[in-house]
Amino acid sequence: MRIILFTGKGGVGKTTIAAATATRTAQLGHKTLVISTDAAHSLGDSLDVKLGNSPTKVSDNLWAQEINVLEEIAVNWETIQNYMATFFKSMGVDDILADEMAILPGLDELFGLFHIHKADRSGKYDCLIVDCAPTGQTLQLLSMPEVARWWMQKFFPVERKIAKTLRAMRKKKIMSIPIPEDSVYASIQELYDNVGALKEMLTEPSTTSVRIVLNPEKIVLEETRRAYTYLNLYGYPVDCVIANRILPDEVTDSYFSSWRKSQRRYMNKIENTFSPLPVLQSKLMRSEIVGQKLLLQLGQDIYSRQEPTKVFCNQRPQQIIKDKEAYVLILKLPFVKKAEVNILKNEHELTIQIGNYRRDILLPSALSMMDVDKAALKADELRVTFFKGE
Repeated sequence: MRIILFTGKGGVGKTTIAAATATRTAQLGHKTLVISTDAAHSLGDSLDVKLGNSPTKVSDNLWAQEINVLEEIAVNWETIQNYMATFFKSMGVDDILADEMAILPGLDELFGLFHIHKADRSGKYDCLIVDCAPTGQTLQLLSMPEVARWWMQKFFPVERKIAKTLRAMRKKKIMSIPIPEDSVYASIQELYDNVGALKEMLTEPSTTSVRIVLNPEKIVLEETRRAYTYLNLYGYPVDCVIANRILPDEVTDSYFSSWRKSQRRYMNKIENTFSPLPVLQSKLMRSEIVGQKLLLQLGQDIYSRQEPTKVFCNQRPQQIIKDKEAYVLILKLPFVKKAEVNILKNEHELTIQIGNYRRDILLPSALSMMDVDKAALKADELRVTFFKGE
């Protein structure tokens, strides 16, 4: 199944572009599901169709869905939530506050992403289009699988051993604190398995791509540059950039002359900045884009005769190669200066921090047993070399 995620600064027209892509893809005969993970849904408004938490058939080959995070938490977190709430209450926490504390930050984003895995397993669709939240929330969204995976690998095995001991103590009436039963750990294990499968799916460039939508303006361009850097940091492949609301040639009114000059200047910057990524263009339409007819026109305008589901640029943001007796971890990091990068190896993981964003990479066993020999940032690539110490 082809997976395409759309993100961009708030207000650039991301949802409209995602809906237009889905409409065009469906017209070409691909069974397409378009979903919104944005808490402030507008996908249904764009399609002019009422949507819910389950896929709704919009037209031939096209289904759409707006994810309800409260329903998702109830389905995926109930067993664990009930235990955590009981634990907090046993510690004297107020009932309402205990229920709130049992829902961890970021779960809504994580469970929203689970629908990607669910759609793939269903086998019903050829293509999945994801209308993500604006850039900042999207980066948080896409970091959640790795964060959750790290937490479970670090905490889960130790916690389970402790729980077995404490359950034995409870039987002897030594302890009154509620200890998690095996059903809780079974739910955690299922969650861990889903997170692992999701991470692998979203970082495979042959099937999954992120497309960044922007307008040819200074502030938008700067945020898009940062987004592209952080998407590469987390290992998510970007296959193209889509410049939206470009003034068409038929607009010749002198009132827009300054806008036209500005757009041309920034379009040159965009193409130079993101090369070799292709930059597709979406012109400013005559009216508001609402409904499938206008969305289809927009989709045809963006992709012309190209297949919307094609991988426009197949770049792997992260890879490991062997160099004689050493291994080299290569991570694409465009627009980053050497002074901005901090690296730390700690046992089985490599921590990379750039600005406010940090990634803890769980290393393969072959690398975790080695030492870091050197790290170099050159030509938009971070190369970390590992060697086996004496």
